Amino acid sequence: MKDTVLVKKMQRAKGRVSFHVKGEKITRLFQSGSSKLLLPKTYTPMREAVILNTSGGIAGGDRVDIEIEAQNCPLTVTTQAAERLYRSNTTAAKINIELIASNNAVLHWLPQETIIFNKSKVDRNLNLRMFDDSSCLIAETVILGRQAMGENVCFCRFTDNWRIYCDEKLIHAESFRLDGNVEKIIASVVGSGGNSCLSTIFYFNKDAEEKQSRLKKLSEGLDSTCATSFWGGKLLVRLLSKESLTGLSVFQNVVKELIGRPMPRVWPK
Repeated sequence: MKDTVLVKKMQRAKGRVSFHVKGEKITRLFQSGSSKLLLPKTYTPMREAVILNTSGGIAGGDRVDIEIEAQNCPLTVTTQAAERLYRSNTTAAKINIELIASNNAVLHWLPQETIIFNKSKVDRNLNLRMFDDSSCLIAETVILGRQAMGENVCFCRFTDNWRIYCDEKLIHAESFRLDGNVEKIIASVVGSGGNSCLSTIFYFNKDAEEKQSRLKKLSEGLDSTCATSFWGGKLLVRLLSKESLTGLSVFQNVVKELIGRPMPRVWPK
């Protein structure tokens, strides 16, 4: 009899959240696995939904699916803490985010930062389907390693694909990819010029062009590199910072200027 080799299949985390709101009524709330959703009291018209990852981070082979729909209501969706993408020795983790805003909804996708660890593997996809009568903000920050711990990210694989539709028409698409020798890519001028804290903010509202003018004045005193673009009714903001603490502070100042209100209550002050 030939020798048989048993390969142990490693346990992987799977989480799913589905949350729909119409006016003041919650029409659907589903959660399973490592993903949970909390609805803290806010005492303001803006409802806040907080997503938790009970597994403590995301590693190779994990899967997270998030679906949020807002109709005729203001809704901010955030996370309890920073998401951590850990080292992987297997296949890439998958994160899929589906957002829908309709009927004069105000939807803010505003998670806390994502921290990428050395040799992590994650593919993230975000789709937003909105209508012209709604207002949306998508804001994401990626940090390479924990600077306070002296960590450097030399190799990883991280892809981040955004597709944004308005009235069923594609109005914005972008794909961000870090793969291979990340340390060299980040250090290059055509990369991020040595900046390890990267933020992207998408804002769609009738006052987007006016907000760009205000951000230009605000950026004159910022400790980060800030670039803004306005076209087709949308405003895109990109921030680059060498230090994560500085980058997150600037990120919050920019977001607060755009939405005209404080950050979600679970965010660090």
